[in-house]
Amino acid sequence: MYIELRDINKSYGSFKASDNVNFGIEKGKLVALLGPSGSGKTTILRMIAGLEKPDSGEIEIDGRVVNGIPASERGIGFVFQSYALFRYMTVFDNIAFGLKVRRMNKAEINERVNGLIKLIGLEGFGKRYPSQLSGGQRQRVAFARALAPNPQVLLLDEPFAAIDAKVRQELRKWLKDMIHQLGVTGIFVTHDQDEAIEVSDEIIVTNKGRVDQTGTPIDIYRHPTTAFTSSFFGVTSELSDYMSFRSFDDIGEYDKAIVRPEFVKITKKNEFQKYKSSAVEGVVRDAQFRGNSIEVTVNCNNSTFSARRGLDEPAVEIGEKVDVFIYRIFVTHGDDVKLLKNNALREETVVI
Repeated sequence: MYIELRDINKSYGSFKASDNVNFGIEKGKLVALLGPSGSGKTTILRMIAGLEKPDSGEIEIDGRVVNGIPASERGIGFVFQSYALFRYMTVFDNIAFGLKVRRMNKAEINERVNGLIKLIGLEGFGKRYPSQLSGGQRQRVAFARALAPNPQVLLLDEPFAAIDAKVRQELRKWLKDMIHQLGVTGIFVTHDQDEAIEVSDEIIVTNKGRVDQTGTPIDIYRHPTTAFTSSFFGVTSELSDYMSFRSFDDIGEYDKAIVRPEFVKITKKNEFQKYKSSAVEGVVRDAQFRGNSIEVTVNCNNSTFSARRGLDEPAVEIGEKVDVFIYRIFVTHGDDVKLLKNNALREETVVI
């Protein structure tokens, strides 16, 4: 592993920000630290950067333990969510700042900065000031400034938080492509699940100072291994009594039964329902347009949860009685989670 954290602990008074944190990151990967506020993700990032010191444990980068090495000597670039650009410096001078501090010669600085300006798609903007740039352009300059000294690792603290939605989506793809093009190892902090799924090669889910689960976005989404991840990742609702929905095995004692919209099929009474004998009746409480689908909120067996219907399917109305079939659920007990499939699916294979 290119970056390894071993048995990392960090406390602020009685608050345990990092609780025996262990994980490794391969070289050239773009990894998301994903978790709710207070889960410890930013503390991890700052300890890797050298801006905070762990109380115990080791941080290793490229085979070298860096605990005692100052932040300026770790070969790390850091991008803040607030851009942190120098207002009275041009785009060129902002990017060149770290190189000038290192006393590189003028020709090398010009070559490096102009190459980065081209890389971030801002050719012709070198003489502009931050106030003359859009939010997305400013963030690109911040990326370039962090990359200028050729860091081994690029750390990003919620880099898209201050940018509007459309530009944020454009920058996500741009960042991923740039990281892979340069071969830099990147770690970014986010609480946005869509962002983590879209941008990262791997996700590290944090909760209460601990690493809850690591893996690829699709693995974590499909196969949560803890109760927290099963309820945190994705859009989830709880069923008050999953056994009131037909054809699920009774596993005995459990804490929560969790369902996602893609686990549910809602059909109008006059529509064909493949598993009608295993469906139950529900009442539509809301229907909202979500761009590529309609999100339907339904009340069924004393539970309220969501499903999706395609734009080409007949519209359902608020108050309408519908048939509800649940394909699968996550059931938790303590910190364990189990995926239960509706037994009606055994008769035929259904792809969802």
